[in-house]
Amino acid sequence: MPAPWTFDEARAACREAAEAQSSAETALVTATRAYAACEEAYRVELARTIVRLHDQEKVAWTVAPDLARGEAPVAALRRERDVAKGLMEACQQAAWRHAANRKDAQRFADWSMRRELAENGGPQPQWSELMGA
Repeated sequence: MPAPWTFDEARAACREAAEAQSSAETALVTATRAYAACEEAYRVELARTIVRLHDQEKVAWTVAPDLARGEAPVAALRRERDVAKGLMEACQQAAWRHAANRKDAQRFADWSMRRELAENGGPQPQWSELMGA
């Protein structure tokens, strides 16, 4: 069984968990912006290529989108978009994991306070005191 945290350890662990969650949220915002930029670049190039194939090469409208997606510049932008989407989803998972870790730290801090009170008696501090508010 783990040893209970002291009040300072609990405060530090909860603050560290909050900072990790905040960093994960910031990374998610950054990854979402990067994904949106990649999506925009891909769609613009795809549309330009479809129009070029139809207008200059006289490809039928029904076939042009499939042919355009196979052209190297469009395919490269699609790959970049797909990678950016994967990174964004990984950041989302990290944000959820950090939120769960923060809840775990809070529960362990609470358990530590109850155990300290049960074993040593004395007044139990308010959470506002523990968190430095």
